[in-house]
This record gives sequence, C-alpha cells and structure tokens, in this order.
Amino acid sequence: MAQPSFSAPGSRRDWQLKPSPKYASHGVVRTVPPVETIRRALPLMKTIGVTRIGDVTNLDRVGIPNYTTVRPAGRDGVSYYNGKGCTRLDAKAGALMEAIERFSAEKCDLPVFYCTRDQMERTGPTIDPAEIIVPHVQKYESGMAIEWVEGFDLLTERPAYVPLNAVVCPYDPPPGRPVLNYASSNGLASGNTVEEALCHALCEVIERDADAVAHTTLKLKPAVDRILRGIGLASPEPTVELSDNFPRIALETLPPRIATLVEKLSAAGLTVYGRNRTSTGGIPTVECVVVERQLNGGYLAHGGCGTHPDARVAVSRAITEAAQSRVGCIQGGREDLPEFVKPPASLDPVLIYGRGPVAPFSSIPSYIHDDIAEDIRFMLRRLRESGFTQVVAVNLTRPEVGMPVVRVIIPGAEAWTAFYMHTRRGALGRRAAELLEVTHPVSDETIETAAAQGDGS
Repeated sequence: MAQPSFSAPGSRRDWQLKPSPKYASHGVVRTVPPVETIRRALPLMKTIGVTRIGDVTNLDRVGIPNYTTVRPAGRDGVSYYNGKGCTRLDAKAGALMEAIERFSAEKCDLPVFYCTRDQMERTGPTIDPAEIIVPHVQKYESGMAIEWVEGFDLLTERPAYVPLNAVVCPYDPPPGRPVLNYASSNGLASGNTVEEALCHALCEVIERDADAVAHTTLKLKPAVDRILRGIGLASPEPTVELSDNFPRIALETLPPRIATLVEKLSAAGLTVYGRNRTSTGGIPTVECVVVERQLNGGYLAHGGCGTHPDARVAVSRAITEAAQSRVGCIQGGREDLPEFVKPPASLDPVLIYGRGPVAPFSSIPSYIHDDIAEDIRFMLRRLRESGFTQVVAVNLTRPEVGMPVVRVIIPGAEAWTAFYMHTRRGALGRRAAELLEVTHPVSDETIETAAAQGDGS
C-alpha cells in the first residue's frame, strides 16, 4: 500500500481530492483496515512522546472497545487521548491517531504573517476573525494586528488566510501579540490520507454546529426566555414544545450491527436514548445519552454525538462516544474532564432525554458513498447550499511524523456546547442567536447562566 504523503501548503493541486475508496462499508471510515493504520502509527509514538498505550475497555462493565494513549509532555493541557470503536483494533487505531493530531497541532510550520486583516487581504482572501465562534479571551477589533497563516478554501478552491490562533493548540504568540480566542481541537483531524483527515475534520465541525443548534433550540432558548421574561425583555407566553424538530430514535429500528452496541449498554443495566440532531446541511447527526441509576437514587448521564453522510456511521459514532465518555470518567486521567453537575435525586431522566416524538432510524436520510472523496464533496455541497461561504483547511502535517493532519475552519459554524461542557464559557454566533428570537442583544453571561439552567431542564 502507498504510504501517506502530504506536505505542500496551499496550491489547488496539493488540495485536489484524490480517489479514496473505503476499505469497508461499516465501522470507522478509513481507506485501509485498522491493523494497517496501527502498523503505520505505532512507530511514530516515540517521536510524538507517547509513553503508554492501554486497552481500557474493561474499566467499564459495558464491553464496548476503548483504548487510551498517554503523552505526558503534551502542550495542549491534556495527556490522555482516547479511541473508541466497534472493535478493539478500531479503538486502538483511533487512540493512536488522536495522539498524532494533537502533537501535530502544537506547532505550525507555515510562514506566519503579523498584520491587520486589511493588510493581509492585499495578498489574498481572509477569514473574518469575528466569525470564528469560540469564547473570547480578547474581542477582535477591526484594525487589530494578529498572526495569520495560509490555508485553502475548499469551496472557492483558492488559498485563504486564517488567524493562527484558530489553527494551533495551544496558541502561544510572542509577547505583545494578542490572543483572541481559547484554543480548541474542533476541526482537527488526522488520517492515512489527506482525504481521510479532511472527512473526519469536516464531520467534527458539522457535528459541533448541529449539536449547538439543537441545544440552542431544545435547552438554551427556553432558559433564555425564562431569564428575559424575569427582567421584562421577552414575551410572557411560554415557549412552545421544540423537540418535534429533533425526534428521538426508536432504538429497536437500528441496523443489527449497531443494535449490538445498544444491547451491550442495556445488558449492563444502562438506559440508552438516541436523538436525531440533524440540522446543518441535512448531514446526518445523532446524539446518544446513556443513563445509569445510582444507589443514592440519583443518576449519571454520559453522552456522545456523531456526524457523517452515512447515518449508520453517525449513530455508531454517537453510541461508541457515549461509552467512551463513561470509560474516560472512570479512568479519571484526562485533565479536561468537566466537574460533574449532579441533578436532584428526584429528577427523572426521561423528562430530559426521553421527551418528544419517536421516529424510526430509517427516517434519517443517509447518503452512502464508496469513496471518502465523495463524502467530502457531498458535505461541501451541502454547506454551500446552507449559506456557508468559506470552508478553509490548513495543513498541519509534521515532517517528522508524515501522517496527514489538517485543521478545518468554517466561519459562522457554532460550537458553544463543546466549550461550555468543559469550560462553562459560551459564545454564540449569528445563527444560534437568531434561533433565540430575542430582540435585545444577549450577553455571554446570560448565555452561560441559561446554559447552566438548561443542564437540568
């Protein structure tokens, strides 16, 4: 098999999608079997500082495969990276590849330009820093000089410049240069090929956007309405039932291979909820929440979300991610684990996760392609049709590693739930704000207060 190669910065030829047939029609979407991914990635672990690779599946009683890699010298504040899947090989490959992408994102070898946006646009198109919807450290102001690097706009098929702050993780500029946003791994992905990496990265950004839109509709809007009604800035009428737009999934209608995952969770005494969260471009997005009753009468809930043109892949990712969330909390090693918010013992999880209509899995449109490049083209087409005008990819492949790593940035894509979960900070973009249907500006503080109320609503 050909070895991966991706090193050029931003010409159309370098980013032209190449045929990338999938090795299988199910499971993790890659061009080669997981055993080949592992064969390629394992020799790189010493280079990137991984000191331990562990099978942590049996830390939980569920039995859905989970692996972890430990990288003590990671500069992103996290030293444990996780992989999950339907098989142990899938999970191991995922953990290795996550470690590679996090290592690669710590540094960008591309030329850096320090200037204002107007100055940068004399060279080529740019992303508007204000359209990167990430909690602010410092608000971007027009005329502010920041650091830029070259990416490639997959919609216009030409180079575009993006703030370095949105590319690397962590972002540590020289003294005196501004930090605009908190660092993020959203849209960061690795792959055996650049097409694999792009597909994973696109799916993640779309997933976070769809999840934020759904949370805004189902939880944030009712909570914001309550706050604004309390201070006389909203209509006194109660919010209408909003869950019809995001129906629960009848788990008994799942394909047999995926139903096996639910059976493992149910056999472990856990209650499983699935919900169709598709919104962005109609690209299938699924949420899974796993609830466990505690001896003290309370509940523990762990969730996962997945996006992919193939709805089977989306729901499989959501279920395995929920299982991974349980294992990660049991393991307790990740530095970014959020503090638990314990609901009252009397709170019925059905009121949170089980409300609303139920629809069969087949009601989620699925777009199945044999080639990863076709998945990418499909998602780009849907993003364009949804009003997004830029989808910029940046090459973060490190020469000493060689495995393709990319960062995908979609201006205007929402991601507040991903940040709020770990940092209790929120930032809404224009699309999410419009969903709130309020006439007065809503501050970040109001959003964060509403999100806290929405956790238990």
